[in-house]
Amino acid sequence: MEQSAVSRIERTRAVTMIAVRLGALVLCGSLELIDDPRWAGVWPLPIVVVLLLLSSLVICVLSGVRKVLPSRALLVIDYAIVVVACPVIPWCARELGADRWPASVLPYVLLVAVMVGISFRTIPVVAAWTAALGGAFLLGDILGTDEPWWTALPHVAGMSTNAAMASYVARVLTRNARDLDLARAEEVLRTAQLSEERERARTARVLHDRILQTLEALVRDGWIADGGVRAQVAEESQWLRAYLRGDDGDPEEDVLAALEAVVRQAVGRGLHVEFNASRLRASPDRDRIPCEIADALAGALREALTNVAKHAGVGHAVVWAESRAGVVTLSVLDHGRGFDMAERPPGLGISRSIIERVASVGGEAGVEAAPGEGTHVSVRIPLS
Repeated sequence: MEQSAVSRIERTRAVTMIAVRLGALVLCGSLELIDDPRWAGVWPLPIVVVLLLLSSLVICVLSGVRKVLPSRALLVIDYAIVVVACPVIPWCARELGADRWPASVLPYVLLVAVMVGISFRTIPVVAAWTAALGGAFLLGDILGTDEPWWTALPHVAGMSTNAAMASYVARVLTRNARDLDLARAEEVLRTAQLSEERERARTARVLHDRILQTLEALVRDGWIADGGVRAQVAEESQWLRAYLRGDDGDPEEDVLAALEAVVRQAVGRGLHVEFNASRLRASPDRDRIPCEIADALAGALREALTNVAKHAGVGHAVVWAESRAGVVTLSVLDHGRGFDMAERPPGLGISRSIIERVASVGGEAGVEAAPGEGTHVSVRIPLS
């Protein structure tokens, strides 16, 4: 899986932190060991410097291994050591006889200010740690030299500039990375939608060229002798043509109208249906039943009545529909031949056309049947 742009930026921040910290180690080590003879014979001071630089080494190792920024707690400890060491090192140097404080403190703190801008994500936190570094540097100047404290202000301004610029660059890069990831996600979505539209268009062509034309030919050319069946096929052909034009295929958005349409189709095929929906008609929930629930109910009813016509061996079915206490219920009962639930005959379509259809909208469907005692299909769908 391709790594996100934000993840790459986070890795870049970690690598940058390593580079800056290692640069600080090299610079400070060079100044203390090569360019500054003031440390000769003053052994306690290098110990303080080593303790200070040790935090840098720990940060570099952890960031290098994990390729992510250290935890906030570890960063706070690390920068707290730096803030404490800034005044301690000059004070120790003066107590041990050095004429001025170590040359490594200023470049080290300037580079640490860059790391502060890289490490933290919010402006207030960056500003607070920059102020702490600046205050510690001023205190070290007061303790380590006899010069006026304001002579260190240009260096404090340099720290602030370093931290601000590093923070700005890090924030811009992160924001651009988020925008890039969002653009990529939108492109993936558009590609998926285009693929879906192409597949839908291909399916529509197949349905039009084969299924629809066959249905219309059956009606037009007199292949169906039964008038009721011919009317049903003509109605289904009209539905399919509307669907291929881009309609939702179910113009009856009202649940009652959708159920009544299914009942009319069944009656047109010769099935006598006793439809009782007075409680659904009077229910205040009727107007807030979503289209997908209405579609599921209509589809389940259509399949149940089709099963009655094909398998029950009777020409009569009873249908109840109601909505009460936020739950829509539908029942279909026939007193036909029934069947053994343990040996459900093939082709009833109960699992896919009824149970799975109802489950897809958060409802549940059940079937009760016994040989010679008819079949009862029940559907229950909560509205929320």
